[in-house]
Amino acid sequence: MMRNTTAGTPRAAKTPGRFAGACLTVGLILLSALLILVSFAATTEIDAPDAFPGIKDNRSGLVLLILILGLAALLGAAATAPRISRKALPTAAVGLACALLLAAAGYRAYTLAPMLKCWGHESLAHNADDSYTCHDRRI
Repeated sequence: MMRNTTAGTPRAAKTPGRFAGACLTVGLILLSALLILVSFAATTEIDAPDAFPGIKDNRSGLVLLILILGLAALLGAAATAPRISRKALPTAAVGLACALLLAAAGYRAYTLAPMLKCWGHESLAHNADDSYTCHDRRI
């Protein structure tokens, strides 16, 4: 004889669903962290004009797409977090991780925004006054 919960669903049937939801949430958080890290790494040469002087390829559109995908994964993790556990600790841990990644993504968007004015150009250069100059290498 099996004991039912108040919703009428056996307790054993809820456990695999919560485990799968927890794995999905952790996977989405890790994917989001990876994509946000890649968005920082993709423009390292442009962000450091002293270490890498000169004209660099314009990857700002690609970096923006990677950042948007990272934010989508982060929102997915935040949406699945309340469903994995009714206890406060796992939900708070996921909330803290999401808040930290959201802050990192916000900083990345802040540093990426000046580069986006060169959206239609092939190359750009980071000037000493933190402005960007757009270039096209057409012959």
